[in-house]
Amino acid sequence: MIARLCMLLTLLLLPLSGKSISAGYDVTFSVFGKIGDAILSFDYEEGRYAIYINGGLTGSAASIGQNRREIHESFGTIENGVLLPELYKITRSSTYFFNESFFAFDHENNTIERHRIRTKVTSESHFDLQKMSIITDERNVTTYSSNPVAYYAKNDILSLFFNVRTLLKDIPPGKEKLIHAVGGSNKKGEIVVTNPAGEKRRELASLMPGHENRLITVVIDQDIFKSDRGELYISLDSDTLAKEAMLKDVLLFGDIHGYRTWQKGSMQE
Repeated sequence: MIARLCMLLTLLLLPLSGKSISAGYDVTFSVFGKIGDAILSFDYEEGRYAIYINGGLTGSAASIGQNRREIHESFGTIENGVLLPELYKITRSSTYFFNESFFAFDHENNTIERHRIRTKVTSESHFDLQKMSIITDERNVTTYSSNPVAYYAKNDILSLFFNVRTLLKDIPPGKEKLIHAVGGSNKKGEIVVTNPAGEKRRELASLMPGHENRLITVVIDQDIFKSDRGELYISLDSDTLAKEAMLKDVLLFGDIHGYRTWQKGSMQE
């Protein structure tokens, strides 16, 4: 399995020469103002795709959050307009750690293998008699692990959002659908996507007035997405790119609001 992962990395990390879409986002948190930003790119050519998202804290939030940053990458094939991931990579870092997780998909056997590399900064202190002071030494400790994922999914988090256009065809207005995607949770990968209707749709439309009649709600079982109502509101454009996203009533302080600040390229070109 390790050899297969290395081969995937060699093949999939090569740049694509086809079309490209990129966008930038700012993230605000109610009265605290801007707390983060993110950059997204979607590259595709005949039969293949690559998605890259790099997001992290900025300003005073970065200082408080120890410069937390996450990079998510998805590589795979495009079959009949549907993205099918082969490799999903998550890189999480801060001042004191650097972690990488690789998810290798085997769709023929309905399995997914996870490889994880963790690097953590550890410190040891001792008293130096000559200097008559406490000396602290820091060193990096790296560990590796590999294990099968407990569930099978046809999507990861990134491919899922680009496949929403197809998925919504099977979700009538006012209904929801349970979908499995790598990155959805640490245990089951469950994500609930709702095609809002009636009062719910009017609520989302008022919160995100720049919508293009492409509104969904998503429930993802991860701490970072937790809010009092447990839903992530998303407004999509014709390329199925997020224009805005909102988490209501987070940690009793207010709303986290992400909105697109620029975009280059389009699937319509």
